[in-house]
Amino acid sequence: MKKFFLIGTLLLVALMASAQVKIVPQMKKGLKKTYAAEATVKNASQKPLKITTTTTFEVTDATTDGYVIDALITDVTNNADQSDIQGRIMAMSTEMLKGIHTIYATDKDGKVTKVLNFDEIKEKTTASIDKLLAEIPADSEEAKTLMGKVKDMVRQQVTSKLTEESMVESLLTSTSPLALNGKTITSGTKENFKNDTGIKMQRTYTVKDKSNIQSSAVINMSAEDMKQLMYDLVEKMMPGVKMTDEVKKGMESMLGNIKIEANEKAAYTLKADGWVDTITSEMSTKSMGQGSVINTTVKLVK
Repeated sequence: MKKFFLIGTLLLVALMASAQVKIVPQMKKGLKKTYAAEATVKNASQKPLKITTTTTFEVTDATTDGYVIDALITDVTNNADQSDIQGRIMAMSTEMLKGIHTIYATDKDGKVTKVLNFDEIKEKTTASIDKLLAEIPADSEEAKTLMGKVKDMVRQQVTSKLTEESMVESLLTSTSPLALNGKTITSGTKENFKNDTGIKMQRTYTVKDKSNIQSSAVINMSAEDMKQLMYDLVEKMMPGVKMTDEVKKGMESMLGNIKIEANEKAAYTLKADGWVDTITSEMSTKSMGQGSVINTTVKLVK
């Protein structure tokens, strides 16, 4: 009996060990990896918006402490109509990074820790925002006034969110080919993050084998967190409105009926050298009868 118990214990330990993987991609100076990504945004009110990008990652330096990776978006295309303001704004958030080198510093395992040229990126990104916003048409004085307010809001939102810390955090919790680097993942491993709209979520990983990892994520917010998110969104959309206690009290009954849903599913496959081969993900959000779904695929092309 003891013999069978021991064998069972050893098998359990072996299974647990096989269900754990640490992602440490092989790197050396001069190594290049190019990925093609396609994101399709679907909502009820607009035709699907498709954004495609091509990004090259090059290891430009290797030290005893880690590596330096140069990420460059070389191509961006989208099918947004000029009349689809929301779609154009979403497309612009990607377009503005085209041709801008982002220099990441990593630790020994390839986990991104810093953005070495952040000041340069912020300056170029701000210039790109102004240029792209200027291209949005307005065919009447009323439209020009409205677009002026929209442009100011977009400019303020993008620049206020653009910090080195937010860039690193966004990369480590997104569908970037670098996102898993340095992580030790076991089936059941959890991590907390915020999606693009500021919703707090919790992701849970499942390890199929050492080259196949899946994840799912759901909202991880209290009722108070939800209220605060709504207050923040109102302040961003209506800069003149201040969330005083009186204003918050007036919003209480309305917020009590608002339900936000958000779900994410993703699957990663890894090459033998530890680099990501493919990523597929689906993020869906829904609130007040309105919802959107973002399907993303990322593929190593060379």
